[in-house]
Amino acid sequence: MAATDRALERTAEAISTSVGGVFDDLEKIAATVSAVATPAQDAPRRSAYAFLKRDLATFINRHSALIVGAGIAYAPGSLPEAPLWLEWWRGAQTGGEPRWVTHDLNPESLNYYDYTTREWFATTSAKGSPVAVGPYVDIGGINVNIITLCVPAPTPQGTHVLGCDLTLAKLEGVFLRALQLQDPTVVLLGPTGRVIASNNARIASGTLFVEEDLKQVDRSVDVSSMSPARLPWRLVTLRA
Repeated sequence: MAATDRALERTAEAISTSVGGVFDDLEKIAATVSAVATPAQDAPRRSAYAFLKRDLATFINRHSALIVGAGIAYAPGSLPEAPLWLEWWRGAQTGGEPRWVTHDLNPESLNYYDYTTREWFATTSAKGSPVAVGPYVDIGGINVNIITLCVPAPTPQGTHVLGCDLTLAKLEGVFLRALQLQDPTVVLLGPTGRVIASNNARIASGTLFVEEDLKQVDRSVDVSSMSPARLPWRLVTLRA
């Protein structure tokens, strides 16, 4: 019993620290974006944010153990050059320069990627606070099961959203290395009941816990007790 409790606390701390570090660095970049836009009399042009390519490349490489890509989605109508604009980079497997991810932003196109309707953008813009969205399959984005961490960058022209993608495989690695338990079954759950990670091969990441599953929960530990709104995940053990 005590060993399980220690494992849960250890795992919660490892996940909270790892993901919290990502949030903290992303918020620093967002603060710079806000600072660039605030003094401008007119809406800044895209060139004013040229520093993001360098800053986000550094950010992606620094957190490559967790994230696979990062970028910024600008508030609609905030740039003189285009009504919508999204800049996203994906990390290189070798740790080199991140590569640009192309998104079709033409509303007339069949492959139009309207980021303004995506939960990660809409929720962050509406709340004005950091959020963790998912797990979900980012259809039209990188097309894998991911979690997107987002932070707002408020400006006079609107709220831009900076985000980064975590694959479940990378997050599961942090979970399993910290947990070091095969029994009992431990599941990392998102706020909607989606499975983020588990030490039981029969419980797949991305699946939804239903009411019958929740009846089997024995213990529950918040991953981020200090900031549950930013990271509303919990670890649960299941009865045999």
